[in-house]
Amino acid sequence: MTKVRTAVIGVGGRGSAVRLRHVLLMNDVFELVAICDRDEERARQFAAEHGVKAYSRVQDLVANESLDLATVSTPGDSHHVICTYLAEHGVNIIVETPLAITLPLCDLIVDAVERNGVKLEVAEQYPRDPWHLMKRKIIDAGLIGDLLRIYSLFQTGGYHIMSSIRLLSGSDPVRATGISMNRSVPRVNTSAIRQYTRENWSMGIIDFANGATGVMAYSSLYHAHAIGRKQTTLFQIDGTTGTIVDNNVHLTTEEQRLNGGRATAYPIKSVMKDVEDGQILDYLEIETSPPFRWENPFPQYKVSVGGLAIIEEMDSIAQAVLNDQPTRYDARTGREDMELQIAIEESGRLGRIPLDLPLTEITPHEAQIHEGFKAKHGVDIFDVDKLVDFFFPKV
Repeated sequence: MTKVRTAVIGVGGRGSAVRLRHVLLMNDVFELVAICDRDEERARQFAAEHGVKAYSRVQDLVANESLDLATVSTPGDSHHVICTYLAEHGVNIIVETPLAITLPLCDLIVDAVERNGVKLEVAEQYPRDPWHLMKRKIIDAGLIGDLLRIYSLFQTGGYHIMSSIRLLSGSDPVRATGISMNRSVPRVNTSAIRQYTRENWSMGIIDFANGATGVMAYSSLYHAHAIGRKQTTLFQIDGTTGTIVDNNVHLTTEEQRLNGGRATAYPIKSVMKDVEDGQILDYLEIETSPPFRWENPFPQYKVSVGGLAIIEEMDSIAQAVLNDQPTRYDARTGREDMELQIAIEESGRLGRIPLDLPLTEITPHEAQIHEGFKAKHGVDIFDVDKLVDFFFPKV
C-alpha cells in the first residue's frame, strides 16, 4: 500500500473545509476515492468536482468501494452508528469530536474497533496544538518544577478542554467536582441552527494521580465569543519553581526565589520559515540559555501554526493504516475526554459532590439522552442496523 484509499463521509462545513481539504492537501499520503453525504445533491457536487464517486448511503459506499479509511464528519449523535458500522466492515476511521455523546455509546465504538482490529483516530485537535505541545515539553523538561495546577478560562470547554488539561497534567484523573449554573437570557442567535435562550456555565475541578489539580470554567455564550468578543481568557500552568501564563513562561532561579521571589519571563516565540508563496512554522522557542525549542515535524505541508494540529491527526491515522501502528488518539482516549466531562456535569447536577474516576455506572443524564432519542425517533439509540439509514440533523 502506497496511499490510503479514503472516503469522506459528511461534506458539510467541517467535512468539506477541514477533512476533505486535508485529504487533498496530503495527497502524498491519501487518495480520495469517494464522497458520501445524506444530501445526494451535495454528495454529487463534491464528487464531480474531484472526479470521484458519490454515495448517499454508508452501506452502498462500503459495499462498492475498497476502502482503507473513512473520515466521519457527521453530527455527534451519529458517530456511534457510523463508526460501529464501518468497524464491523473492516474500515479504518478518523472521526470528529466527540467520539460519541454518552459513555455507553463510546463503549459500542471501542468494542467494535477492538473486536474487528481496525484503527480509529479521534480528531481532537487541542492536545495536538503546537503551543500545547511546547508547554508539555517545558513541563516534561522540569523547567517549572513539579506540576501543581492547570487553570483554564478558555474559548472552548467540554471534552475539548478536558483533552488539553489531561495532556498537560501528564497523569490520570482520579476525582472530578463540578459546579453548574443554568439561567435564562435574552435570545442569542449565533448561526442559522444555533440559538440560545439559556446560558449554561460550568466549572470543573479535577484531581490527578500525580497530585496536580486542574481548574476549568466555560460558558458557551461568553467564553465562546457569542457575547463579548474581547473577554478575558486564561491558560495558566503553575509549577513549584515557575509558571506558564498563556504563551509566556516565567522561570526562577534559586537566588530569585530566596531574594524577593522574582521570575524572568520568556515569551514563547514562533519562528517562521520562508517557503514558496508564503511561510511555515519552523519552530517554537523560548530564549533561555541554551534556547528551548519545539520543532515543526511536518515542514512539507504549507499550513498555519494552528493547522499543524490537523496535519498531526491525519498523519496519525495514515501511519496507523500504512504501518500497522497504534493511533495517537484512539477510541479509549476519546472516551476518557467524555468521561471527564460527564463526571463534572453529573457532580454539578448532584450539588457539587466529588465523583471518583473512573465512573462505574451510567449517569441519569446519559440514560435520559437514550430514552429521549427513542421517544423522539421511535428507534433504540443502540440499534445500529436501523440507524445507519437515519438522517441525523445538525443541532
